Amino acid sequence: MYVNKYDFAQFYEISTKKLLDEGLSQYTADEITKSVWEQLPNPNIRNCVQIGRLVKNEKDIERAIADEIQNFKEYGGQEE
Repeated sequence: MYVNKYDFAQFYEISTKKLLDEGLSQYTADEITKSVWEQLPNPNIRNCVQIGRLVKNEKDIERAIADEIQNFKEYGGQEE
């Protein structure tokens, strides 16, 4: 099955809505969404939600994203 890739505007809208529905603040949802889009090789909404569930406060955002990047490198493979 082929799914079209999101452009950033679509990704941002869907991801922040999901994160706000999870109870995160607008700031936290924004930071997670932008960081996932910019830092992960294959960003997707599931990454954002997973990180959002790990974040207890704003200080955790950077660490959670770094952990997700490391997990991707170790277990997700690198597409060339």
